[in-house]
Amino acid sequence: MAPKEDVGLVCAELLKGLDSDTLDYIAMGIVEDDGNVLACDEVVDFVSPLIAEPLCGGDEKKAAALAATLHARLAPAPAAFKPAPRPKAAALPQAVPMGVLLAAPKELKMDLLGNEKPEEDDDAKKGPKKETEAKSAKNEAKAGKDAKAQARKVEVARVEAEQLDKELDGAKAKAVKLRQTKGPFKGTIEIGPLTLPNPGGGLDLLADASFVMTPGRRYGLVGRNGKGKSTLLRYMAARRVGGMPDNVTVHYVSQEVAFGAAAMQQTPAEAVLEADVERRLLLEEAAALEGKTGPGEPERLSECLEMLEAIGASTAEERANQLLVNLGFSIELRARKLQALSGGWRVRVALAAALFAKPDVLLLDEPTNHLSIQAVMWLSHELANSPTWQSRIVVVVSHDRVFVDEACTDMLHISGVARKLTQSRGNYSMWAQRRSEQQKARERQLENEGAERDKLKEYTGHGYKFGGSSGQINMMQKMKKQLVKNEAKAELEEEELAALNEDADLPLQLLAGGVLDSHAVQLKEVAFGYPGSTEPLFKGAEFTIDGKSRIVLVGENGNGKTTLVKLILGELQPTGGSIDRNRGAKISLVNQHHADQIDLSLTPLQYMMRNFPGDGTNQHELAVRSHLAACGIDALQQNVTAACLSGGQRSRVAMSAVSYERPHVLVMDEPTNNLDLGSVEALAESVKNFNGGVVLVSHDQYFVSQVANEVWIVDKGKVKRAESFEAYRKGILASIKR
Repeated sequence: MAPKEDVGLVCAELLKGLDSDTLDYIAMGIVEDDGNVLACDEVVDFVSPLIAEPLCGGDEKKAAALAATLHARLAPAPAAFKPAPRPKAAALPQAVPMGVLLAAPKELKMDLLGNEKPEEDDDAKKGPKKETEAKSAKNEAKAGKDAKAQARKVEVARVEAEQLDKELDGAKAKAVKLRQTKGPFKGTIEIGPLTLPNPGGGLDLLADASFVMTPGRRYGLVGRNGKGKSTLLRYMAARRVGGMPDNVTVHYVSQEVAFGAAAMQQTPAEAVLEADVERRLLLEEAAALEGKTGPGEPERLSECLEMLEAIGASTAEERANQLLVNLGFSIELRARKLQALSGGWRVRVALAAALFAKPDVLLLDEPTNHLSIQAVMWLSHELANSPTWQSRIVVVVSHDRVFVDEACTDMLHISGVARKLTQSRGNYSMWAQRRSEQQKARERQLENEGAERDKLKEYTGHGYKFGGSSGQINMMQKMKKQLVKNEAKAELEEEELAALNEDADLPLQLLAGGVLDSHAVQLKEVAFGYPGSTEPLFKGAEFTIDGKSRIVLVGENGNGKTTLVKLILGELQPTGGSIDRNRGAKISLVNQHHADQIDLSLTPLQYMMRNFPGDGTNQHELAVRSHLAACGIDALQQNVTAACLSGGQRSRVAMSAVSYERPHVLVMDEPTNNLDLGSVEALAESVKNFNGGVVLVSHDQYFVSQVANEVWIVDKGKVKRAESFEAYRKGILASIKR
């Protein structure tokens, strides 16, 4: 046991260069509540990510070695082994006659050699009960330790994210200054070989990975959730991967956008203008040089003004506002401060800022999550057709298959099984087709080779069993060697097939409540207006939802789709018209933040058991486990805390909980957020097979096209039915091209 003050002193001594807050955090984090230092591997997992960059120049092996040294200094060394002294030989006691044993009083217990046995205490007599209580206490202690370890991992991830943001900001400014001396970057970028560590611990996500990025190409980064797509983007943004030139400007838009306190006081246009680092630095330098007459200062001011003119600084505000309009911002929304905007609109601001900055490398992590279908289609058209991006590099992670197909020219695939990254030309549909063909070819090959191995086994076994000529035996020995080679090859090929099959659709079963005797909800000339508004948000909504409905609500964000959903659910009452509800119909909601509503400290099984305790029997737990597995959460993932699961995996847990209630109607508000491409396909298939009604709000064009048979447009104060989803898309595309 190490005193806490000693731990702090040792940390300060060994980890010189860290700020006091980080040192205090490490000192508290590596000591258990009972004062004991964590195990060596736990100390390494906790400390090394915090010291890798500031103390070890990003070298993870050095950081791990330093963390292990810290543990060695703090943990008490085990005492040297000394054999126990051998007892002197004792004379055997005389045997005790059986009669004496039988006559002994109950208080005195003897063994067969006459040795007195101690009386068992009352606790020992309780036997199984006491043992069960001990096990329970042990389990609780372990659960507490696991929870603390998980909290440390979550905190490490947060600290790492903050560090990455700082590195990214510094790298942007450095790149802009280097461009003024070296000139703009030209040529391809060769990344790697790189190793991508797992933020949650465990095996690295990628080992010895390399790829090449060429200006004018747009790369779709695909793979299962939790396999490193977002982590790779973050590492590229902060230049933690080899091969990213210093004079390359990089702009990264993450899934969860966080603005600083100062930025939250800006309007969207001000935040977008701030993203152009080159413009900002030149304006600041020009302002500082204004009126200066020192050596070279007037000349430098003239250079700054010329560079500002060259980058179009005079039209910057107009261009920033136009980007915001293209992404759906009304005049009223553009007038608000960022702190008055929802998270979804802030993401749009961040996306507009990235496009406005025109970086050499644009990194987008799920950019469509908070966009309407109109905005998604505009973005894909902008990336694919704008002259700006014909000479730049774009890397996109997205679950929207249509968006990836239309926006991307190449695919980068991360295999979680093989821990490899592969690169190929063509969009997602072309890549998926090739991969499917590779799977089928490899399966046929394994089947044929398996038959060949069976023949070799039979022949060599027969030969050794019944003998033969020397020539026959030599032939059999050669064939046995060939068999060994074939089996080794088959093992590798089976691993490759497993890697090919990892992107196959995981199951996602949605349970329904059964057949309804009539409609679930019927809207009749429904209108709604919020108190104080002069005009209703919409009017004239009239449609019926029954057990076979597949309805999608489309329209720009803010036009009333979410309000219409709340009316269907009964959370709001219409200000005009009427809504007829079937009291026997159960309606469940999967909202766009469903994955965020899971307690991160619980495992999927614990989360489900807390919400559906049942009768407490093993049979009920088995039923819950089976349902989670049917929703794509395997036995291993069921016992991992939600904080260690990817967003897509948490989304599956949330949908399994909704499905477990067996609703008659599912209302799904952006259900594809956080899912990977394969999971979106699985969800689309599940919704098609769901034995109940579905009302859907989604920006995912592939998902909508697979599911919806009724399309209702909420726009300009009206709710009207479209001819079809494809007709709706064609109308939007025509307006974008005008």
